[in-house]
Amino acid sequence: MAIRKKNNTLIIIPVFNEELSIGTLLESLKAKENEADIMVVDDGSGDKTLDVVVSKGVFVVAHPFNMGIGTSFQTGCCFALESGYDYIVRIDGDGQHEPASINDVLSPVKSGKFDIAIGSRFLGASKFKSSFMRIIGITIIARLLTFLTGKKVTDPTSGFCAMNKKAFSFFARYCVDDYPEPEILIHHRDFGITEVPINLMKRKEGSSSITPLKSLYYMYKVIFSIIVSIFRKE
Repeated sequence: MAIRKKNNTLIIIPVFNEELSIGTLLESLKAKENEADIMVVDDGSGDKTLDVVVSKGVFVVAHPFNMGIGTSFQTGCCFALESGYDYIVRIDGDGQHEPASINDVLSPVKSGKFDIAIGSRFLGASKFKSSFMRIIGITIIARLLTFLTGKKVTDPTSGFCAMNKKAFSFFARYCVDDYPEPEILIHHRDFGITEVPINLMKRKEGSSSITPLKSLYYMYKVIFSIIVSIFRKE
C-alpha cells in the first residue's frame, strides 16, 4: 500500500515480531489520522506482523531480513525526508506507548523551542516498572550521559520521541544499526533536546526480546558506543 501524504507529521513505528500487539496499536492510532500520517517499518519479522499491518491498511516498508532498530529508524527518517515531512514521531510497536501522549512529545518541537523531544518514563507520575537489571543499565547510561553532556538525562533508552526536519535529516544520513536512543543524546551540541513526561503502559501481548543477559550486553555495548561517539566528535 502506498502512502498519501496528508499531514506535515509522520509517525514512524519500527517493529520486529509484534504480530500480537501491532494491530491494537494501529487501531488506536487511527484516531490521529487527521493529525499525522502513519508508517510501519517491519524489520524482517518472522511471524505475521507484516500481514497484520497490511490488513489494517497502513503503509509499511519491509526489510528483507532483520537489520536492527537503528536501521529501521533510519529507513523511516529517509522516507520522511524524501516525502517532504516537517516532523516525525517515533513510537514503539509493542503497544506500551500511549498514542494520547504523542501531542505531549510533539508540542515542544512544533513550538520551535527544541529540535528533539524525548518521552521519559521517569518524569511525572509514570508508573513504569521493569526488571532490576534493566533499571540498573538505564541508570548507569543516564548518569554517564548526564556527566558527558552536562544536561540532566533521565531516560536514555526511550523509544518515544519527536523530531523536526533538521534533526531527522541528520539521522537519515547517520544512525547506528541498533540501540540508537542513547546515540541521539550524544548530539546535544548539534540539536536542542528536551525530555517530557510520559506514562508507559504494561505490555498486553507478546514479550520483550531484551532478557536479563541481553540487558547486560546492551549496557556494555551502549557505553562503548557512547565513548566512541564522544571521541569521534572531538
